[in-house]
This record gives sequence, structure tokens and C-alpha cells, in this order.
Amino acid sequence: MTKFKTICFAVTTAALAGCAAMPRHYDDESSRALNLARAGGIYDQDLRDSPDGMRSYRKGLLMSALNLASLATSLDAPLRHLSGTQTLLFNATDIMMTPDKPSARPSLMGWMPESLADNEDEAYNHYVAVVDKAIIEAAESMAVKVTKLTDVSTPEIDGKPLMLWSVTAEQYGCVDSNCIIAYNINQPFHWKTPSYVIGGEAVSYNIAANHPEKYSRLVFRQSGHEPTFPVAEFYGAVSAVMPPWIVMYFPPNTVIQDGEPLPYPVLYEQGHQLMFKEPEDE
Repeated sequence: MTKFKTICFAVTTAALAGCAAMPRHYDDESSRALNLARAGGIYDQDLRDSPDGMRSYRKGLLMSALNLASLATSLDAPLRHLSGTQTLLFNATDIMMTPDKPSARPSLMGWMPESLADNEDEAYNHYVAVVDKAIIEAAESMAVKVTKLTDVSTPEIDGKPLMLWSVTAEQYGCVDSNCIIAYNINQPFHWKTPSYVIGGEAVSYNIAANHPEKYSRLVFRQSGHEPTFPVAEFYGAVSAVMPPWIVMYFPPNTVIQDGEPLPYPVLYEQGHQLMFKEPEDE
């Protein structure tokens, strides 16, 4: 019986991995957000469309999302006793602590056109350059100062470092290293591109969200009990500067908008915040 269960588990895992990897045809009965999320490897059924987009996350996992969000606002006490560098690394460790299910964690997904790189390592470097440029330009558009930290050791994911940026914006309460941007790019792999990815080519260097640990992400963290930084605006500004073949997914309660966490999942594409809302019948 145990052997049978093991075989079933292996088959199921392989099937799910295949679902995440294979380019998908556009499903007209699903939102664009859900189509892009599925194409990017967010295949688990805890994420789905709902009539208004506000109930698009399975209730059973909502508490996990809430617990994840609470980490971002519960660091004030320990931070009082840390230096600026220690604070940044403390936040970096928090960012690494994300759930296994793709729909329960922030993810960066992309389909870099094959023509932009000669190999996967070159594609990785190009992704890093693209994200760095987007962070700088988004910060400038919001009158925010950002500095990439190159002199601190950070955790690695699949042999690639977690990139850290400090944020200074007194108007939003970002002082003394309490605000950071962190991102990582997992090793891109050569794959096909869904036809509905804007700006894509038939073949791409893909970064997907389906692996339990080796996935890409971009997150903003502000420690303290009163999150005042307009995170939703920042994510939108970053997305607007990025090439259209990169999208960002965020689960419930991880995007701060108008001072409150959004209780539903969203996906950013070309600067637009997309909801997982069932298409209206025409």
C-alpha cells in the first residue's frame, strides 16, 4: 500500500510539473490574470477566478496568506536592537520564508525572447539588468531614493543571490533601513512562449513559479506596525517599466493599497493591476 501511494505521488507530481511547463492555449472562460498565472506555473487550484475577483483564493489557505502578511508588519521589536545591515538581512530571511504552493507566494514570471540572449547564463544576467533598471526608474517616478546593496552577503536560491535594495523615503516612513526591496531571478530555461504573452517570441528563456523553492520573486517590505508606503503604486510603476513579457503575481494580503492589504490576489502586467475576475458574457 505504501509503495502504491509513493507511485501515485510521483505520478501526480510529474503531471503537475508538466502542467506548469507546457505552454497553454488561452482559455476564454478565464481571466487574463488566471491565464498568465497558469502559464507561469501557478497551477494549483487554490487560485481561481470569482465573479467579482474578491473571492479568488480558496478559503482554506487564506490563513496562510494572512500569516505571511503578518511577518511583514511584526518586525518592529527585534529591529530596534539591530544595525542597519542586520535589519536588512533579517528582512531577507523573512522574505525567504514563503509557502510551498505557488498561489500562496509572490512570484515573478517571464518569457524573455530567445533573441535577447545566447544562452541561459546570459539570459539570467539580462533579467537582472531589466529588473534593476525597472526598480531605479520606478523609484525616480515616485521621488524615492533606492540603493542596491552590493557589500552584504545574502541568502542564495538555486545558486543565485537574493538582491537587496534599501529604500529611503521620509514621506512614506522609510528611514533607518526599515524599507527594502528584494528580488531574485532563478536560472532561466529554454522553452516555448504562450502566444498571448505580449512582446514574446515563439521560443524564450522562461522563469516560472512552479518549483517549491527555485522560483523568482520581487517584494517590498516595510517593517513596523503602520505600513505607509504605497506598495501597490510601486509594484505598478515597476511593472510599467518592465518589458511586457514579465508579470508579477501577489497572493492575498501581500499588496498594500491605500494603507490596507488587498484581501484578494492580483497580477501586474504592463503597469496594470489585474484581478482574477470571471470574464463577463458578451
